[in-house]
This record gives sequence, structure tokens and C-alpha cells, in this order.
Amino acid sequence: MEGIQFVLFDISEDLVKAWQRAFAQHVPDAARERFTIIHSTNEDLSFPADQFDCIVSPANSYGRLDGSFDWYLAKELAPPDQFEAPTQIAQAVLYKQWRGYAPPGTCTLVPLKDTVCAANKYACSYIALCPTMRIPENVKWNREIVYNCMWSLLVALDRHNASVASAAAGRGGAAGTAVKKVLMAGLATGVGRVSAERCAQQMALAVKHYADASEHPQKWSSLRWDDALDYAQETNDTHLL
Repeated sequence: MEGIQFVLFDISEDLVKAWQRAFAQHVPDAARERFTIIHSTNEDLSFPADQFDCIVSPANSYGRLDGSFDWYLAKELAPPDQFEAPTQIAQAVLYKQWRGYAPPGTCTLVPLKDTVCAANKYACSYIALCPTMRIPENVKWNREIVYNCMWSLLVALDRHNASVASAAAGRGGAAGTAVKKVLMAGLATGVGRVSAERCAQQMALAVKHYADASEHPQKWSSLRWDDALDYAQETNDTHLL
């Protein structure tokens, strides 16, 4: 997460308030400073940031960006009269990396460079596909899908930025643009029917645990059961929210 700012926004006032409570409750100050929480009051879910490097899609596993939040994402990033372009770009990457099916809970960064969506007005360079469901459906049964998506997102962003930095230093890695600002809405709180409280708690816990893992590599690279069970219990406590 180092060097990355996150903008969390949603039209749901309940989710915005739940984020505020959860991040204040769980996330250490240093990490919490990286998160800005905004209530989008517009019915069209207009994006609140003038510029961002990456936008998170709480997608389906097949990368179809044509419904719910993904509809707005595609509309904002696609050129006029090319609404299907983000879906086509995403599915090409998903096929290369996952043979077309990205399991729920994973994260895949989709580059927009050299595509018809590259010149979008936000200067957004990547879509982070974080499937919260295989197909659009109620996923309340998947009790930790939000936590898994958030964790996978943080891993993908850190790996990407490390690879870009390595390439810039001539040490190998992949050329690209470092991600410094990420825009995201709620995960699985629409069609997925996950409650605002569970979503917020799991997003905050994933950030808390990830920050702890980043600061204590020796501990997390050889976790003992007593520590692992403590982390698991915190997430278990969200299952009935």
C-alpha cells in the first residue's frame, strides 16, 4: 500500500458511515491516512476524483462490464459509441491470465495503455478486476468474499508497483505506470446483497491485516496457529453482519 491513496465512494449513506466506523475501529493511523471516504450524492454515481490511476471493478468472473457499478465504469472509460470496449479489453486479459474465468476473490490488473480507452478523461491506466461473484447473483452465502477481494487487490497493487520500480531501475520487471491513486466503490453491496456493515468491516480488516503483514514479514512468513486463529476470528465475527 505504500505510496498509494484510495478514494472510497458510494451512493449508499449507510455504506459510507459503515466505512467511517470500520476504518476508525480497525485500521492503524498510518494506513488510515491513505483512505478518503466520500458520499456520492448523485444518482448517476458520478466519479468524485478528477484523476486516478486505477479503478476497481467488483466484477463478475467473466469480465463483463455492463451492469450495476461496472456499467458506470464502462460508460466513463469507453470512447463515445464504444461502450463494449472495456469489456473486450478486460476479457482479453482474463483469457490470457485465467482462460477467461477469474475466480471470485482474485484481482487482475487490466492495462488500458495502447487501447481505445487509454485517452479517458481521468487518465486512468488500469482497471482492477476483483470478481465478487461468478455471475450477477446474491453472494451473501460467500461469507468472506469482500475480505478476499480487498486482500487480493492490495497484493496486486503492491506487486505491480514493485515490478514497475524494478523495471525503471533496470532490474527486470514489467514496464508500466505506477499506481498512486485508486478509486473504488462498495464490494458486493449491490446485486451481491452483502450488507454495508459486513462490507465495511471486511474491507477495513483486510487493510489492517495487510498492513500488519507488510510491517512484520518475519511473523507472517511463518505464522503460528495462535496468531492465524486470532486473525481468522476477527473476520469470522463479520459473518453474521
